[in-house]
Amino acid sequence: MNLTLPATSVATASSSPVITETQITHSGTANGPAIYGNKIVWSDWRKGQNNNDIYMYDLSTSRETQMSNSGSATGPAVYNNRIVWMVSSGTQHNTDIYMYDLSNSKETQISHSGYASIPSIYDNRIVWMDNSNAKLDIYMHDLSTSRETQITHSGSADSPAFYGNKAVFVDYHEGVTTPNIYMYDLSTSEETQISHSGKAANPAIYGNKIVWQDNRNGNPDIYMYDLATSKETRITTNESYQGSPAIYGDRIVWQDNRNGNPDIYMYDLSTSKETQVTTDSSEQYFPYIYGNRIVWRDHRNGNDDIYMAAISEEETKPNLPVADVPYAYIANDIERTVSVIDTFTNTIIATVNVGFGSMGVTFSRMEKGFMWPMQGIILFP
Repeated sequence: MNLTLPATSVATASSSPVITETQITHSGTANGPAIYGNKIVWSDWRKGQNNNDIYMYDLSTSRETQMSNSGSATGPAVYNNRIVWMVSSGTQHNTDIYMYDLSNSKETQISHSGYASIPSIYDNRIVWMDNSNAKLDIYMHDLSTSRETQITHSGSADSPAFYGNKAVFVDYHEGVTTPNIYMYDLSTSEETQISHSGKAANPAIYGNKIVWQDNRNGNPDIYMYDLATSKETRITTNESYQGSPAIYGDRIVWQDNRNGNPDIYMYDLSTSKETQVTTDSSEQYFPYIYGNRIVWRDHRNGNDDIYMAAISEEETKPNLPVADVPYAYIANDIERTVSVIDTFTNTIIATVNVGFGSMGVTFSRMEKGFMWPMQGIILFP
């Protein structure tokens, strides 16, 4: 006979991210990593202190390349085939932004003020902080037009980050002790105040989501503002330090001191789940995320190297119920379910949808036998 399997209860399923760590550098002198696609960039003083250059590691080829040769390059950022950084000549006021294009192996000087620093790049646009005229403002260079534009005019803006048409930055409109996060939309030429705590720093942006660290609760926490919903959300609530956030998609990463040493943590907006990424007892700093890859500076070997974590989702496994009576599991490969049957009464006590699973039968005791036809399950004493 054919037997229809009624769903009398459903078990929950659980999954956790699988984290795979890789040491990227072995120089012991690496700092400030960033990542885009398969390319990881950082600053390295392996040739001696005060002799910094930019290096790149390509995950697709497992090849490391020195990108700059000035001996004074720091603060790299990367987008597609373009890497930007700042170069200081060694004098007090002679710092400018440079770019290297991997597609044509050409290095280009972007700024010429001698006061430029902290570059960020998205597509054809590069933004940076500039201290020209003894005032801090955000500037932008458009590679497609070779045109430079001053974005802010407050004289008190720093720490820019960029995504699409939107630049975010810290501004001290209300005084040097009351920093807040602002956004400038290039498509509308409008500036918007994002935070109002007067204690905000280190913004980052992806899509419509802006994250930053905020000291409004007496210790730095991570906050997020969604431009699509005009809603601010507190991401961390732990009373220790959480700072230096970065964001990609629904994943936010940051540096966290709750364990007595800096670790890297991640929060997934799609699952509302927080995950500790690093567990080593030494210090891990300044995370950056792209896709399912997170990079950071790591001190676990007694010096500074760049590490990467690849995040993958563990296969979801159903939590099958356990009966107090002799029972059997029966897999229905057509409907992709597993049913639990009380072998004393030949009744189904639970049915679980398991998706693509292996077909098979398991007995706890051999009171009853089971057969598996194509159209259904047949029970026989």
